[in-house]
Amino acid sequence: MLRSLVGSEMCIRDSINAEYRGMIRHVAGSVRFKSAAPSWILRLFSKAKMEAAKITTREQVHAKLKELGIEFKEYEHGPCVKLEDYATHQVKYDHAPFIKTYVYGDKKDNLYQIIAKYETKLGKSFWKSLGTSGGNVRFAKEDVLSSVLNVQPGEVNPFSLANDSGNKVKHFVYDASLGKVEYWAFHPFNKNFSIELKREDFINKFLTSINRTAQEIDLEAEETAEQPKAKAAPKQAEEAKADEEGHTKLGLDYKKSENFSMWYTQVILKSEMIEYYDVSGCYILRPWAFAIWEHIQNNFDSWIKKLGVENAYFPVFVSERALNKEKEHVEGFAPEVAWVTKYGTSTLKEPVAIRPTSETIMYPAYSKWITSHRDLPLKLNQWTNVVRWEFKHPTPFIRTREFLWQEGHTAHATKEEADAQVFEILDLYRRVYEDLLAVPVIKGIKSETEKFAGGFYTTTVETFSPGNGRGIQAATSHQLGQNFSKMFEISFENEKKEREFAWQTSWGMTTRSIGVMVLLHADDKGLVLPPRVAKIQVVVVPVFFKDTNVEELTNSARLLVEQLKENGVRAHLDDRDNYSPGWKYNHWELKGVPVRFELGPKDLQNNQVRAVIRRDGSKFQIDRANIIAETKNLLEKIHKDMFLSVKEQLDNRRKQAADWPTFMKELNQNNVVLTPWCESAECEGKVKERSGIESKLIEASEAEIQLTGSAKTLCIPLEQDPIKEGEVCFHCGAPAKKRVLWGRSY
Repeated sequence: MLRSLVGSEMCIRDSINAEYRGMIRHVAGSVRFKSAAPSWILRLFSKAKMEAAKITTREQVHAKLKELGIEFKEYEHGPCVKLEDYATHQVKYDHAPFIKTYVYGDKKDNLYQIIAKYETKLGKSFWKSLGTSGGNVRFAKEDVLSSVLNVQPGEVNPFSLANDSGNKVKHFVYDASLGKVEYWAFHPFNKNFSIELKREDFINKFLTSINRTAQEIDLEAEETAEQPKAKAAPKQAEEAKADEEGHTKLGLDYKKSENFSMWYTQVILKSEMIEYYDVSGCYILRPWAFAIWEHIQNNFDSWIKKLGVENAYFPVFVSERALNKEKEHVEGFAPEVAWVTKYGTSTLKEPVAIRPTSETIMYPAYSKWITSHRDLPLKLNQWTNVVRWEFKHPTPFIRTREFLWQEGHTAHATKEEADAQVFEILDLYRRVYEDLLAVPVIKGIKSETEKFAGGFYTTTVETFSPGNGRGIQAATSHQLGQNFSKMFEISFENEKKEREFAWQTSWGMTTRSIGVMVLLHADDKGLVLPPRVAKIQVVVVPVFFKDTNVEELTNSARLLVEQLKENGVRAHLDDRDNYSPGWKYNHWELKGVPVRFELGPKDLQNNQVRAVIRRDGSKFQIDRANIIAETKNLLEKIHKDMFLSVKEQLDNRRKQAADWPTFMKELNQNNVVLTPWCESAECEGKVKERSGIESKLIEASEAEIQLTGSAKTLCIPLEQDPIKEGEVCFHCGAPAKKRVLWGRSY
């Protein structure tokens, strides 16, 4: 029957009955054509697919949110339609305000879905920013709500946007006051229930999954107020040809300085670095991101091999018995450990943990392999994944439940050898950040409270995100002392025939490094990639005009790319004929390619290319006769300029304080603060507690520009001015011993 349908276009177009439509919906996902399918059948299949994806029940909302990895909490209550209903039924959310959803229609049958707090009084002037006027819109009728959104009055909710297969809803708008709260709550097609979820998850996961965007507008603005135009994609995006579902939007909707969290999420999603997964806190690393990790991996791997380190691999599972062997160590990781307790329908006799770190996995083997001083040093590294489960707010790259890392573990005969290893590795981590990622770091030592659980001392490289005022632990190198060797009986016979315990180190760096790079370098146009880790360093875009010899220009561009590749430059030719040059420029800017070469007819005639630099937008001509040397010099200059630019930002945010008021003032202005300190754990705890309490007292007007939360020690910098005689701790007044860097952190 399907074959006859496909063979008769007129039959399909003019007289498809319900039986045929049902069959097409059923096979829409599996039909294959020998050649390209006709556009009419693709449209029909696309419509059937959208109909099948509709959400009309509470259970379907649950399934969709779980599919997108969105954490949510559901509340059951009596029927709530008006604000007073929530009071009647004593409804109280953990975080979200009470939100009302409006649907308006205009005379052209366009719909507008708007959400706001119940107490928000909708003005009229905001309609101008949506391309209409308050006098031109009315509440949508019941039949429209039912046919377009599959909802009934009293149960209207933003989840219903998934049902708008005809794109009748032209704008989804939320009031500016909702942009300042972290959680939203909606009815899931049932006024007896509410679902509370994070605002950014709804916008960046749910709306993105149905190809929708949200606009933030001040809905209470006075009639005379001049309203900003609704945010839109960059102009270049309009030049793109539509994909098979008609979507062309490029560019970011959020600015780094205005909504840092949403900006970061959009950058990594729209630049094709990650994709969301249906397990919360886990993400797919797409090739654009994984290529960066490969460059880090290849460089660091070559460096540690020069130090005599060898690669190995140890299992991902650790027995409960082994994990519990080192009490202090396991207590440090206990809340984060994920356990396997079943296989199929059977329960394991002994649960096994999924690796949170590998000390307890590797050291029983070290105990077997090390018996003599001749077996030392033993230096192993593994490139692997780690699972650390327990936390509330995952952030891609920065804070995830599963992440990639390298972890090195060495055993030495003396403390001095182990110390040397710790600091050699620490400097390699500095090289990763500064020499590869163009990110300045501070080398330091962690406080006793912040050091690795069970370790002797911990060294670290720290950096800082000026965009949100948070310190970032970039990588750590631990001197473990003899604690683990005593616990796991890693001992050796020395040259005097005496038994000694080995001195050990462990050190690790993760894919957090990619997130750090994004946080510090990306801008309002998207990624800005350091040349040394970019998958593509130079993209070549041919620019065609009406009378252009397309073949000649394309061949010249292809030769240019081949020439660059032969000389070690990672180059790419964008010769796609279904996108305009303007769209390509916008696309590669979003993905952060360091250099773009534009090649038009005049460039070909003059034997030159036009270079455009991603980080600052500068443009200039380069003679093709010197293209290789010029390109390599240009890439090195870009790396240096990126490093110095970020260094200047970080230096400006690194303040000093000798007393508590100055400390809190600088801390609350999104800075990290260097202070004299007594090195007391008790004092450190009180600073953390007191700064957290005082941050909650900040006036709401100040909170919009200041960062709240507890401060913690980031590190004791290795390079610092000596403590002067009589200098005291900034907090408790005891004699100061060191200067320590404080900040709020991830």
